[in-house]
Amino acid sequence: MNFRIVLIEDEAEIAQLVTYFLRKEGFDIHAFGSAEEFLERLPVMELPDLILLDLMLPGIDGIELFKYLKRDSRFQDIPVIMLTAKDDPVDVVVGLELGAEDYITKPFDLRELLARIRVVKRRLERLTEKTLESARVYHVGDIVLNGDELTVRVNQGTIDLSFREFKILELLMRHPRRVFSRETILNRVWGEENFVSDRIVDVYITNLRKKLGEMGNLIVTVRGVGYRFEPPAA
Repeated sequence: MNFRIVLIEDEAEIAQLVTYFLRKEGFDIHAFGSAEEFLERLPVMELPDLILLDLMLPGIDGIELFKYLKRDSRFQDIPVIMLTAKDDPVDVVVGLELGAEDYITKPFDLRELLARIRVVKRRLERLTEKTLESARVYHVGDIVLNGDELTVRVNQGTIDLSFREFKILELLMRHPRRVFSRETILNRVWGEENFVSDRIVDVYITNLRKKLGEMGNLIVTVRGVGYRFEPPAA
């Protein structure tokens, strides 16, 4: 899944440079020239993973917009990096006290902005990982895997998996659409016993697909690399 960023910046040249640069780095970024333009689009837009917010906006300024967003439950956990050209640190302090993730002062180096975004992205990924690990119950399509009970149900019926079949399925379901090489699966599932050939993974995947029945096609072969778990379309 692409990391989605919203940029709210009234200086067109800065907005264009940041947008172009971050898209080249693989981010899904959408820019707005004012708080009003952003709020107008808000009801129909997909929520972002991160907001880059200029504090000195015309009309509704950045601090007021930030306060508004934090009153909305949908945005309470979405990090905000403030962009500011002000020498006076008061607004920065206010923003940080309100819960902003970070700030960067204009003019800024695009590589520094990228580094700060990547810090936020890694933190969110670790948080997501911990949340998944703590729950250890994954429900995708007609498959329900319970990592605490070591059970897998398909279409309300329990299926019997070996321990390693279970661990492979859990690994793939925990990270939907992520491609795992045979070597990685071998290291994660077999651990120190990985003296066996990585082709043993193919055997386990084949057996796993058979046991999952129609849901077995959610385990997709990535030719020359390994496997990924592809959730069914909503």
